[in-house]
Amino acid sequence: MHAYLRAVGFKQIISKKLLKELLYEVIENPDDQKLISLGGLGGNVVELKKSFADSMGLLVHGYYEEDGSFQLEYYVPYLEGNPQPIEDDITITRHVSRESFAGVCEDMRIGATLIYYLENGMDYLDKAINQNLSYYHGKVYLSGLSTTGTILLPVSKNEQQRERGRIASLNRKKLISDAKRGDETAIENLTYEDLNTYTSISRRIRNEDVFTIVDSSFMPYGVECDQYSIIGEILDVHSCVNHYSGEKVYTLLVDCNDLQMSVGINADDLTGEPETGRRFKGAVWLQGRVDFT
Repeated sequence: MHAYLRAVGFKQIISKKLLKELLYEVIENPDDQKLISLGGLGGNVVELKKSFADSMGLLVHGYYEEDGSFQLEYYVPYLEGNPQPIEDDITITRHVSRESFAGVCEDMRIGATLIYYLENGMDYLDKAINQNLSYYHGKVYLSGLSTTGTILLPVSKNEQQRERGRIASLNRKKLISDAKRGDETAIENLTYEDLNTYTSISRRIRNEDVFTIVDSSFMPYGVECDQYSIIGEILDVHSCVNHYSGEKVYTLLVDCNDLQMSVGINADDLTGEPETGRRFKGAVWLQGRVDFT
């Protein structure tokens, strides 16, 4: 059972029998089908896609036998990302155990390397057969699935404080970019800034709650490289019902350190009432859809 199946509205799929019925529905009645012949490598790769709620559903991967029967290899729940992409140099690598891929890019707003499950791996595979496409410059639409989340109240800020935050974010982004190019002054300024931040937090934490100090965060979570713990401001809330299971799910547009991403979560797994302006705190499995056009 996929750990994030519940995030797209399948919390009640708790047995192999129910899972088999669900996968049969996708295989027999897909909304979209992609087939790629591997040519000289032999065989074919098939992806069947079916939506069960707004912008979310299941991807089923497998291959066709010579007699036309479909052989299932694995399935993945998905959530399509928000309309604001990040544009960067992208490295794509194949997972060891199956015909799926991970994307890697560095975002200056986060100041760290992002690793995500490549949602449209078939588009990449289609291009990679004819050319070496392990390195690519393009747009990535990020999304995340979560199995547990909490709604936090916002940190009170006036417009002047928000403007200072935006300027500080732009300055830090430029410093990180300059530091990557070997600018020693930028490296020193970043170190000095981090020391000041540490000193300020150490002083404030004595009398304040940590979530009034940390407005947003984006940190690696657990032992798997594409999972992250995030805190971010909710910019938009959309709720819908999975038409197969009848479960209510939320799609939240979350801003983490100026990086926007869609987060899908089952309503039963979310503590608190999501509203625009409040914050979301939770762990997400990061997915990305790369625009190869």
